[in-house]
Amino acid sequence: MKTESHAAARLRNAFFARKWLVILVIAAVLIFFGRVVDNKSLTQSAIVIGLGIDRSDEGAFVVSTQSVVLNGGTGDGSATQSFAVYTDEGKTISEALDKISQKMGLLISLSHCNVLIVSPAALLTEHALLFAPLIGAYQLPEQAVVVSASVSPSDVLAARTGTTVASSYFIQTSLIQNLGGDGLAMVTVKDFMAHTLSRSGSVNIPYVEPVEAQFPPQTAEAEGEKFVQLIMNKNLVVTDGGNFVIDERLAQAATLVVQKDVLGKLSPVLPDGETVEFRVLNVKSETKADGTDARTEVEIKVSFMEIQNTAASDTVTPSDDIVKNAAKELEKELAAAIRECYDLSVETGADILHLQDKVYQSVGRDLPEDCLADISFSCRVTVTVSENG
Repeated sequence: MKTESHAAARLRNAFFARKWLVILVIAAVLIFFGRVVDNKSLTQSAIVIGLGIDRSDEGAFVVSTQSVVLNGGTGDGSATQSFAVYTDEGKTISEALDKISQKMGLLISLSHCNVLIVSPAALLTEHALLFAPLIGAYQLPEQAVVVSASVSPSDVLAARTGTTVASSYFIQTSLIQNLGGDGLAMVTVKDFMAHTLSRSGSVNIPYVEPVEAQFPPQTAEAEGEKFVQLIMNKNLVVTDGGNFVIDERLAQAATLVVQKDVLGKLSPVLPDGETVEFRVLNVKSETKADGTDARTEVEIKVSFMEIQNTAASDTVTPSDDIVKNAAKELEKELAAAIRECYDLSVETGADILHLQDKVYQSVGRDLPEDCLADISFSCRVTVTVSENG
């Protein structure tokens, strides 16, 4: 017993000796690199929160950044922040970013960039070549959202929305809080690459359209400001061969099919003109394929919000026939829009509903390329109105 106790003590002492040795080595390494590595302070960095990429008629990359610039000291809490939009061009994206860095006299950092605005012209570039340098060299987060726009990305980044100082914050917040019901489809950089490299080879991203605000906010600070409203109810369908815009009705239908988490609102109009508004509570969408036969089932749970343009004098409740009829009308509208998305896919060769991914899982490698016209498609939409909202 004494021999065993002595051996156990020696083993325990050796373990703790090595433990402290490892801790001392780690501490020495941290102290050494902390002194020799040049850690730039926040006042020397341009923290980019929104990035825009366009291409000129001559083929140059036109890059825009919306940055948070810190002024003053950071240690004593006296620093203030401002936002700046810079634009420059180059033969490569890196060259354009370097020029912006030189203009600002600050180091460009994309590690906090959450919004990437890519013009339709820039999306004609090989997608891997477009995104790889941003992720690899500049640490662009893979969870940054990707959108396109009807105007240059620099105009979107410079837009004053009234509710936020930076348009990037507005876009990010809108996509996170209001997925799907009105055509919004939040697509991250990671999602974008996964969809475009899949068998379907297609992805639907939000399409931003800036318009002058019809009813600008009335505040003392905003007097004289020109405010812009960023409309995002359409989608840009992106493929290797090109891209095109789909309207709100088709964007809404496609989003309900291909997105995992969908919120928002749905507003069917009855034949007599009554307008009913539902809030989306939950969506379950599943597409199954048996050979080249594909079928999509969409189950939507909604709550009744309000009805307008009705002759009803009493308060309308979720159990009333007019609300049930509105749910049936919504089923027909969405099913027709989904079917139209399929017809448009066949016409354009862009797999808006990602059907080829499902068919490929069933058929396998024998599935021919560009087989959308060979797919037999059907769909069914079920809308259930919650009684308790």
